[in-house]
Amino acid sequence: MTAKFKHIMLMVQDVAASVKFYSEGLGLTVKMSSPGWAELDADGTTLALHAASENGQSGQSPILSFHVDDIMATLAHIESMGASLQGNVREPSFGKVAAVKAPDGTLISLLQPNS
Repeated sequence: MTAKFKHIMLMVQDVAASVKFYSEGLGLTVKMSSPGWAELDADGTTLALHAASENGQSGQSPILSFHVDDIMATLAHIESMGASLQGNVREPSFGKVAAVKAPDGTLISLLQPNS
């Protein structure tokens, strides 16, 4: 079972302002941007900016994001190693998503994309 590292995600209050900061301030190339999500190229690594929910989740990052083939099997495996699922596995239109806290407290996002 191999997970593929996809991006580093930051939860931010204002995606547009953060895009401006990272693109104009640090020279990162904007790959895509919308009000709730943006991706910038940081020399081959994707920096993803995710709108924090209204309950103020900014600062709960960075979040390491991985794509997996089987989210339930991956969860079972990493939970046996001390990780803990944060909330429920969600099923948005693009696949299955889970938030996980690693044993050291690092937040991890798992995505099983739709085929």
